[in-house]
Amino acid sequence: MFRSLGSIVALLVIAATPVTAQTLPCAAREQVLQFVIDQRSEVRLARGTASRGATLDLFAADSGTWSLVLHLPDGRSCLLANGDNFEATQGLQPARGNPA
Repeated sequence: MFRSLGSIVALLVIAATPVTAQTLPCAAREQVLQFVIDQRSEVRLARGTASRGATLDLFAADSGTWSLVLHLPDGRSCLLANGDNFEATQGLQPARGNPA
């Protein structure tokens, strides 16, 4: 199912439901990873550095589920968004226009 990591941002903009900071589900890093890795059988596809020492990981599974997780320097992780029907595109895609 996974061909490359392109078009991740476009997918998240379209598929993710906004979450306010007050309702953001945060917990100990291991507890969030248990949900993403053990319960959803997802693997990390991409990682980025966010501000102030935080990291952002995109997880997905062959079943099509995906999760976007923010890891904070204090040891907590927050599930920013998750969903179904993840499909990687071939290579990086432009942010505007029609993706290939």
